[in-house]
Amino acid sequence: MQSGGAELAPPVQPELKWQGIGNLHKSFFSTPDLVQQLSADLTGEVRSPAPVLIRYDSADFQGWIRYQLDPGALSRPVRVQGDVIALQDLAPITRGLARYRSAVSGRFDLRLESFKVEIESIRAGRACRFSLAGPPPPDGALISPCVDINGARQCGEPTPEGVRFPPDVAADIRACLDR
Repeated sequence: MQSGGAELAPPVQPELKWQGIGNLHKSFFSTPDLVQQLSADLTGEVRSPAPVLIRYDSADFQGWIRYQLDPGALSRPVRVQGDVIALQDLAPITRGLARYRSAVSGRFDLRLESFKVEIESIRAGRACRFSLAGPPPPDGALISPCVDINGARQCGEPTPEGVRFPPDVAADIRACLDR
């Protein structure tokens, strides 16, 4: 949200999408006050609509809550200095998603706390997935210095300014985070 007397950003409208989620769990994730809190957490960070894929893979017994980052969706660009990318700039989004996961889990089904929280961006032949780091279940405050690019895990070196990646990896990540 903006400060200094400026108008507040309009509420973000989460657009819940489903893959492998049954009707009972869809109702859990669709609980109006929990979706409203997710909207409040994403407001000022992303623009509407905010596509959130909730996915469960029954073969792997793994679930995901994945924000699908569309071009132009970020309210503020992720800071970049050459090959150093401030992945932590994505943390306000992942904190909101992790809070949503924990709220649904705490109210309805504790197993949902194991769902992974991610941001996915697909651009011009590149698919980047940004995931969380920290003790389980991660609260969204720490973004992993490793990014999955087209299914391959690419790790960088954390620095005080961000994560330093090899030049070709940094170029792919910058392309995934374009405005």
